[in-house]
Amino acid sequence: MFPISLLQPSHTPLCVCREPALTLWPATRLIFGQLEDDMLSMRNEMERRMQRVNQAYQLLSQDMNMTRRLAQSRQTGDKKSEQDSPKTDKEGKEHFELSLNVSPFSPDELTVKTEGRRLIVMGKHDQKRDTENGSYFHEYREWKREVELPEDVNPEEVLCSLSEEGQLLLQAPRLALPAAKERPIAITMNRAPVNGEGIPPVPQNSSVSGDPENGLNAS
Repeated sequence: MFPISLLQPSHTPLCVCREPALTLWPATRLIFGQLEDDMLSMRNEMERRMQRVNQAYQLLSQDMNMTRRLAQSRQTGDKKSEQDSPKTDKEGKEHFELSLNVSPFSPDELTVKTEGRRLIVMGKHDQKRDTENGSYFHEYREWKREVELPEDVNPEEVLCSLSEEGQLLLQAPRLALPAAKERPIAITMNRAPVNGEGIPPVPQNSSVSGDPENGLNAS
C-alpha cells in the first residue's frame, strides 16, 4: 500500500514566475514584413512583365498592319496598276503610266531603276529602337516589284513622282513607231516525192482506165 503521506492533499502554494515570458510576436512580425516585401517585389516584377507584353503586342500589331497593307498593295497592283492601258495627256498624246502604293515606306527607303526593259521598284525598311525596359525592337520588311516596259516606251525617259498619300507614279511618253510597210510574201510549192525511176508514185485511191478485174485494155 502507498504511504499515507502520499495520499494527503498538498497545500503548497503555486510558484509565480516573475521573469518576463518569451513571446514569438517580434519574429512573426519580421517574417510577415519579409513576406510583404517579397509580395511587393513580385507585384512590381509582374507589372514590368505586363508592360513588356503590351509593348510587344503593340509593335506586333503595327507590323501586322503594315504587312497587310503591303499585301493589299500587291493585290491592287496586280489587278490595276500593271494593266497597260493607254493614257492620254493634255495634248492628246498617249503615254505609259503605272501607279503603285508604297505608303509603308519613306522616300529614302525606296529605289527605282531600270535594267534593260525591266522597270524595278524596291522598298527596304530596317529599324532598331530601344524600349522602356532596356531591350530593343528590330523591325525589317522588304518589297519588290518588276514590270516589263512596252516596246514603244524608252526606258531612259521614265519619270517618277511620289504623292503625300504614298502613291508612286511612273510615267513615260510612248514612241511613235513607224507603220509596217506592205510586203508581198511568196508561196513555196512543196513537190511530191519520187521513186527510184524518177516517176511519182501512183496514189492508192486513184482510178485507172480499163477493167479493174482484167487489168489494162490492150490496144
